[in-house]
Amino acid sequence: MTKARILCYGEIDLDIYLALDRLPTWELSAWVRDEFDNVGGAAANSALWLANWGLPTRLAGHDLGADAPGAAVREVFARYPQLDARFVAEHEGYRTPRCQCLVLPDGERSFITHWLDDMRMTALTDAMLDGIEWINLDMSGPDEPRVHAAQLASSRGVSVLVNDIYRADHALLPFVDVLVISAAVSRSKAPEVDPLELAVVLGATGDCAVIVTDSSQPVTIFQKNGARSQIMPPAVEALDTTGAGDIFKSGLVYGLLGGLPTPEAARWGVAAGSVCCKYAGTTQTLAPLDEVRAMLDVIS
Repeated sequence: MTKARILCYGEIDLDIYLALDRLPTWELSAWVRDEFDNVGGAAANSALWLANWGLPTRLAGHDLGADAPGAAVREVFARYPQLDARFVAEHEGYRTPRCQCLVLPDGERSFITHWLDDMRMTALTDAMLDGIEWINLDMSGPDEPRVHAAQLASSRGVSVLVNDIYRADHALLPFVDVLVISAAVSRSKAPEVDPLELAVVLGATGDCAVIVTDSSQPVTIFQKNGARSQIMPPAVEALDTTGAGDIFKSGLVYGLLGGLPTPEAARWGVAAGSVCCKYAGTTQTLAPLDEVRAMLDVIS
């Protein structure tokens, strides 16, 4: 395998996908329309899509158990020769992280996370960064190992892509090159602050580019030089929006590694995230790069 250029570091688990007719309520059950297991977690989602596109990709972060779910995850990893998962640790007597994804007919979803308090994570090392140009971090877990990862990557000259920082005093922000935030999450965390105004503050504080996604509304890109632009996502029939943000980052970093400026790389992110929404389960079906390229043609 060609040496990896991108490291996806963070959440790795085995998702339990449940397509429901509705969310259950007290004494009223939901009906399951479809179910399957598939590899999940923000880091694993991004890494698998990138490896499927032929980009040499390294994955590390959350550990696996020496159990049946862990074996299922590793079996999937082994299908992709461009995926370097040798730094994903395994432990006897430890349960592989699980997450139930409850998906409704409109494609929206809710999650039930299993045994989060027992979760183990392998700290980032210099060896994991060998040859790496970009590190793709997620914030799905404790801050401390992710701050350490960003610090170490930055000190090695590795560019840092991260999502879901909504405070200007966050310890990770000084090490970020590109930040992706969700307008919906921003509104829930700080309803008194407009998400685009928050993006300006975060970008100025971190001296980084900031991209604001907003479901089917325009994606807004704030470059480090102050330039601002927008991309209108294409209209797609969403079957499942689970992992769309993770795959947005896959497309974004694919463009960045291809030498595109941030606004053009963000178009790749929009295309990839839109394609992801058309399929059930984030990694159950990995769309080919040609399908993402075709989606680029319908993005304004």
